[in-house]
This record gives sequence, C-alpha cells and structure tokens, in this order.
Amino acid sequence: MAPSRTFASIARKPTWILPLAIATGLALPLSEFVLSRTDFRKMMTARMAARGAQLTESQIDAVVEKARSLAWLGGIGALLMPSILTLAVAGILWVGCQAFGWEVRFLQSLGVTSHAFLPATLGSAALMAVLWNRNTIDLATIRDALHTNLGFFVNPQSDRALHSLLASFDLFSFWGMGLLVLGLSSAARSSRVRMGVLVGSLWALFVLGKVGFSFLLPV
Repeated sequence: MAPSRTFASIARKPTWILPLAIATGLALPLSEFVLSRTDFRKMMTARMAARGAQLTESQIDAVVEKARSLAWLGGIGALLMPSILTLAVAGILWVGCQAFGWEVRFLQSLGVTSHAFLPATLGSAALMAVLWNRNTIDLATIRDALHTNLGFFVNPQSDRALHSLLASFDLFSFWGMGLLVLGLSSAARSSRVRMGVLVGSLWALFVLGKVGFSFLLPV
C-alpha cells in the first residue's frame, strides 16, 4: 500500500529472510503439483515426433519411465531456485550500482531484491489456482496460463524465439522491476530515472540472452 515508504525502511535496515522463505515455501508444492499432472508420455512423444525420431512403444515407455525417475530433481531445483535467483539478481544489481558509483551495500541489494520478487511469488500462487482443475499440464506453455504476459499469443512449437520474447513482457515482471527501482534508488539516494535505466538495461540484456538461448535449444 506504501511501497516508497516500505522500501525506504528496507534500505535503512535490510531484511530478506521472510520474503525468501515465502517464495521457497510455495515453490515446492507448486513443483510437486505441476509434476504430478504432467503427461510425460504425451510430452515425450511430441518431442520425439518433432525431431523426426521413430520409437517403438517399449522405447517410449523406457524414456517416460526415465523422465519420471528423475522428476525428484525438479523438487530439489524448486527449493533452491528462489535462493539462487534472488542472490544472483541481487549480486548483479549490486555490481551495477557500484559501476554507476552508487554506494549500495550488498545486504541492501539483497533486501530490495527479495521483496521486489514478491509479485512473482504472488504470480506463482495465482498460477497454481488457475491450473488447479486441469487434469494435465503442458510444461511448454505453463506460464501462458495466467495470460499476464504476451506469450500466449504465439505457440512455442511454431516460433520459440518469438514466444520467449513476448513472454518476457509480463505484468509481474514489470511490477517487480518497478519495486526494484523504488528500493535501489532509495538505498543509493539516486534518482529513480537513472535507476530505471540501470534496471531496464539489465532486463533488456536478460531478454536478449533468453531469446538467443532459445535458438540453441533442441527441438
């Protein structure tokens, strides 16, 4: 309700444990929920068909069984991802602030980043609510279910790069970036316009890298 005042308080006395705990606590049930409703056989069959591979039923069964046996790694990844992502973004933003000559401590960057990611956590909760009544979930288009980004306009199977680009224009992402600008400008005692240039430039570099990486992925 009062983000400017809230982030000014975080800049003075950085806290980060609670928002990170909330994100981590939600990530595991969401991961388990998605994996439990993923049709691995349909997913693997479509992937093999796209590659032009001809597999027998027994071979498909073996591939599906292997995918299911490794599903537990997704749970571990879900637990670690909020911490890894928060630390990585906080570190990048801290380095960026130092490059611009702003005296921002890493704990300030960490506190601002962890709280700015709360909209993404809210988005994950909303995603689970939207997917709750679905019997099966397609991992390739799972993030399009909310329609908070432009990715749902393009089928990722037909144009993966364009889908990746449009999916980056997401309501929760822009919400989080706005909070990052508020928090970091308060911590650095700088103008929001200059901080917006830094945050926006880093976001643009990330999007370009994500789109470029999509060209390297196998079909």
